[in-house]
Amino acid sequence: MTAKLTPHNAQSLELLLDSREEGIALVDGEARFVYLNRAYASFMKEVFNLTVAPGMRHQYVLPNGQRSWANDLYQRALSGKSFTVEFSRNCPRKGTCYFERSFSPVYEKERLCGFSELIREVSEERKREDALREGYALLEKQIASRTSSYQEYNAILAQEIVERQQAEEDLLESRERLAQILQGSSIATFVIDENHTITHWNKACARLTGYPAAEMVGTQNQWKAFYLYRRPTLADLVVQAAREPQIAKFYSGKYRPSSLLAGAYEAEDFFDFGAASKWLFFTAAPIKNRAGEIIGAIETLQDVTDRKDMEAEIRQMNDELEARVEERTNQLRHTHEQLLHAEKLSAVGKLAASIAHEFGNPIIGIRNFLKSLRKEITLGKTDTEMLDLAIAECGRIKDLISSLQDFNRPTTGKFAPVDLHRIIDDLLLFMNKKLRDRQIEVERAFAEELPMVQAVADQLKQVLLNLLANAEEAIPSTGGKIRIATEVAGEQVRISIQDSGKGIKAKDMDYIFEPFYSTKPAVEGTGLGLSVSYGIIKRHGGSITAKSVRGKGALFVVTLPIKGGPREDSLPIFS
Repeated sequence: MTAKLTPHNAQSLELLLDSREEGIALVDGEARFVYLNRAYASFMKEVFNLTVAPGMRHQYVLPNGQRSWANDLYQRALSGKSFTVEFSRNCPRKGTCYFERSFSPVYEKERLCGFSELIREVSEERKREDALREGYALLEKQIASRTSSYQEYNAILAQEIVERQQAEEDLLESRERLAQILQGSSIATFVIDENHTITHWNKACARLTGYPAAEMVGTQNQWKAFYLYRRPTLADLVVQAAREPQIAKFYSGKYRPSSLLAGAYEAEDFFDFGAASKWLFFTAAPIKNRAGEIIGAIETLQDVTDRKDMEAEIRQMNDELEARVEERTNQLRHTHEQLLHAEKLSAVGKLAASIAHEFGNPIIGIRNFLKSLRKEITLGKTDTEMLDLAIAECGRIKDLISSLQDFNRPTTGKFAPVDLHRIIDDLLLFMNKKLRDRQIEVERAFAEELPMVQAVADQLKQVLLNLLANAEEAIPSTGGKIRIATEVAGEQVRISIQDSGKGIKAKDMDYIFEPFYSTKPAVEGTGLGLSVSYGIIKRHGGSITAKSVRGKGALFVVTLPIKGGPREDSLPIFS
């Protein structure tokens, strides 16, 4: 809808164009300036060192320094095509500055009569684009595509209201041309006067909001396009010259003053337009008369939903990356702890071998001497008991030394196919009487077809016997249950031994595989059983894990490769 042209309206359009910081010019078919605003004249003087005025011919600075109007750039503009070009210049105070020039044909009664030109500085936009590109290098192509679209939108926005400052008889023609530029812009734009009445509502704004110009121009219903209840838009607040506390009441945390134009503001918010919801970046700038009084405001709206979606994707990727880094850090910390434990076991193993070598033979000699003494000499009852106790302690020391040797090198047996079910059955038969006397029920949950594994049979018997003995000892005298399960897990087999005993204290869980660490009284255990078992399984390329809840029993899981072999460099694996 187009309002009736009056001198007052023409003056308002002239003031509106002079309030814009973009340079705007209208050129006829002979490349002569018909109209140019103050910003355009300033740009041409500062950037190209050209003085321009209405009636002068449009000039262009060639690479050799000469000035000409007949060049490819203006020939394209006079060919009836719309296009945009960018260039840069060295600015004394700001370094390299970037500019954008947009050209659009102007028609009169369907006849090409010239073109409009818009020139503006886009240095800040380029800096923001560079910063975003550095921050998200992995998404550079996508960002470049979005930035390109954003530049196209800004180029179209450059075709704003233009007005010639001519005699009254030329006002009608000028108004029609300016209205054509506004309606042809793909950036949603509306203009209100000092009474908050809509004077312009372009087609892009109608497409964005769903409200046609015929329904909006001449009313004060701009709020209807964006909100469910009557409240001021950003343009309304600019017309009111509202202070920031009042603006914050409606746009708290969403707005900021414009760094380019006093009294102008820009904001970003989410809007629901029924069929679609969009993020909009919108700016509102005051329109002032020659006396500096606000006589209206212009508001432009740009759809930045794609940019918001991209930012959300980047944040999600950052969160996922941080989670992966934290997970990897934990894995490295866990591996470091395993390496330390392996070093400790290696050192203790060497110490155990040394102790066994130094003390083994003397202890056996002492035991044999005491046995001979027991047979050949008649002693009193007390002395006989003391002698028997000394012989028993020698045996106990021998067993301890044997355990120390096993810790460093369990056995020297050869690897061969082993039936794990057969080993478990033999051990349960061996322990049957003790388990029955202690009222311990044994539950078997064997895999139907468990493959043979490459292992040293007597070593695995030692491990499983130790685990079963620990499970039996953990169960109270009132009885309980031991569950033994086997399963195939890919290229490995898994043996689980779970008891209903008293469980392991949380503070002991990190040390149960340490050599000489035992929760039993000193006379009952050496603290080497699980360490030896751990060494055996490690050399088989497998692992032992343990889980326990105090008062609810313990679960030990032995994992062995089916096609195994001796491993001297395996790392410990814990749960």
